[in-house]
Amino acid sequence: MCTIGVLSSLDLSPQPTPGLFSPFSRNRLITTSLVGRQALYQGLYFVSVAAIGLSLCAKSLLNGNFPEPSTTVLLVLFGLISYHLPVALPSGIYVNPGFPLLMGALFRYGIAPALLVIVPSMLLHFWTRRHGLSNCLFNAGQFTLSLYAAKQVGSWMGWVAGVAATDRDLVTIVLMILAYDATNILFITGADLFVSKTSFLEAFVKNFFTDRKSLMAVRGFLTLVGTVISSHLGNTAFVVIFLGVMLLRRQNEFQKELLQKTKESQTDPLTGIYNLRYLREWVDTEFSNLALNNEPCTMIFIDVDGLKHINDLYGHDMGNCLLCHLSQVIKTSIRTEDVLARYGGDEFLVMCPKTNTSGGLVAAQRILNAARSESVSLGEAKIDINLSIGVASWPEHGDTAYDVIRMADKSMYMSKKHGGNRAMPADRL
Repeated sequence: MCTIGVLSSLDLSPQPTPGLFSPFSRNRLITTSLVGRQALYQGLYFVSVAAIGLSLCAKSLLNGNFPEPSTTVLLVLFGLISYHLPVALPSGIYVNPGFPLLMGALFRYGIAPALLVIVPSMLLHFWTRRHGLSNCLFNAGQFTLSLYAAKQVGSWMGWVAGVAATDRDLVTIVLMILAYDATNILFITGADLFVSKTSFLEAFVKNFFTDRKSLMAVRGFLTLVGTVISSHLGNTAFVVIFLGVMLLRRQNEFQKELLQKTKESQTDPLTGIYNLRYLREWVDTEFSNLALNNEPCTMIFIDVDGLKHINDLYGHDMGNCLLCHLSQVIKTSIRTEDVLARYGGDEFLVMCPKTNTSGGLVAAQRILNAARSESVSLGEAKIDINLSIGVASWPEHGDTAYDVIRMADKSMYMSKKHGGNRAMPADRL
């Protein structure tokens, strides 16, 4: 489920002067990265969708049939909690846990109770998430229209609120979910077009599928199961769905924390690249797979020439600055499938899967050229970067990955003995 809140999470452009449609405006009418006339047009779009959607919402709430008061209060309460506690998946994507509850309420009781699940939460975001007022009204309006689309599709398929679902209703529920999603994405895409320069079709496909493909299956399955259970069990099902989603949220938080700790343990704190711990794991897994498939792998061992002299002359801040700068230079000089790790001190290692010695020498020369072309500055000091590089490959220069690394290390020292600032293959040892 998509909502409009802050349209640009990272805006590095100069901040606009606060005004009517500025995200920095005190009246908080709109949260947007746009300014001037473009922000005005976007605001008018928000207000137009809100006016249509909220008119239908008011009509449904005034004329709708509601379940008993305890069920109504339960739906509102669970909706408020669910739409303020999104589930963070390990991939970084957020899922609103209220969606199974929303569709269950629609299928079981009709559109009016379903509106009570989502509309109060969208309006409350004005205070709890500090979204712009027009953004909150837009979300409430477009979600109302999305529910109407789902209701219309369900009616065409013979759905009647309050009738328990059977196996024949599974297709109906799936189509109702798709109708809701398609309408939701339709309005979100319309808002995106004020910012994006892509076509409507490209933006719609990106919002509907590309950005959500990693969660569509699990979200759809949970919603389908939740809707079927809700049609049979009512309040009991809503409680079970809510508790199940909250447990999923806690589990994902735990898994995210675990992944973060694992990443920190595999990362060099100074340069932000991989460390020796990750290197060993890579050898045990990725390199082992390469060896099983008899595919070559090249190791590029890199050492900074004269770093001790630089530290003595300019201080360790300059040395650390140089290492951080060099790690980024190397990263931009290698392929995405290559792996860069800090081996220790001023030594770096690049693992190049499916690459032989000649390919490794080409990569090493590319690293040398990039380092030579980018000096490091700290204050008034300016330092040129010179590197000694050794290149060795499996299976040509060793039986194991560590044999190849030792040969690349020896080649690096041979390069240093010849004056440095060059790359040498293990063939010359």
